[in-house]
Amino acid sequence: MTTFVLVSGAWHGPWAWDRVVPLLERAGARTVVPDLVYGRDVGLHDHVAQVVAAIDAAEAEIGADTKGAEIKGAGAGVETEAGAGARAGARAGAETRSRREIDVRSGSGVVLVGHSYGGLVVRQAADLRPERVDHVIMVEGWAGTNGDSLLSLAPEGFVKFVQASADGWQVPAPAPALFGITDPADAAWLQERLRPQPLRTFTEGTRLTGAVDRIPGTGAYCRPQTFAFDRFAEAVGYRTVALDGPHDVPLTDPGAVTAVLLRACAGDFAV
Repeated sequence: MTTFVLVSGAWHGPWAWDRVVPLLERAGARTVVPDLVYGRDVGLHDHVAQVVAAIDAAEAEIGADTKGAEIKGAGAGVETEAGAGARAGARAGAETRSRREIDVRSGSGVVLVGHSYGGLVVRQAADLRPERVDHVIMVEGWAGTNGDSLLSLAPEGFVKFVQASADGWQVPAPAPALFGITDPADAAWLQERLRPQPLRTFTEGTRLTGAVDRIPGTGAYCRPQTFAFDRFAEAVGYRTVALDGPHDVPLTDPGAVTAVLLRACAGDFAV
C-alpha cells in the first residue's frame, strides 16, 4: 500500500487536501497530511523536519505491516528443506536490490507531494531520506537547487507583494481570487481557513546534497499559468504534466489531481 505524504502550500493547512484524501484512500492508498507549524520563529527547515518525521513514521508503519504479513505467511504450511533453501536464496538476492525497487513492486512505498511552497519542503525532506522516498510530486510547486529560497525563485512582482504586505515576522494571506478561486462557495470556504505565513519560510534557503535528484519526480502545473511551475519542474529533471485549473487545483479539481498522483507513482508518466 503506497503512502502519500501530502504537504500544503503557503497560507494553507492540511485542510487543503481534504478533497483529495478520500479519493486516494478509496484507491487503496494511505495518506499522511502534516499540519505545518506556524509561529514567529518558524522557517522552511522547521517544516522540513516535520515532513521527515512523517516519512519516518510512515516507514515504521510499513515495516510493521510487512512483518505482520511475513508472520501470517509463515503459518500457512510446512516448508520442505528444498523450499527453505530456495527461499533463503531468494532473500539473499532481494537484499542486493535497492529498497526503492522492492517497494515499487510491492506498492508499499512513500510518495511525497508538495503543493506550491510545499515543493521546496518535500524536495529537502526527500534529500534527507532518499532511501525511503520512491517518488516526489510537485503540484504547482516551487523548486530549485541548494540555497534557493522561494523569494529567490519568485518573479519580482511576487517578491514586492511579500515585502509590501509583510507584517513583521508574518505575511497575511492574499484573497482567494489570487489563488484562482472564484466560485463564491469555494472562495468563502477558503477565506475562512487561510492563515498568515511566517516570513522566514519564504527567505530561508533549501539545503540539498543532490540525493533528491536521484529520486524520480513529476511536476504538475496548471493552465492558464500563474508562474512558470513547468520550468521549475523541468529544471530539476522532472516529467511535467499539465492540468487545466487554477493554482489551488486540489480544491477545484481533486479528481484530476488524484489521477496524476496515482499514475505518477505507478510509473505512468504519459498522463
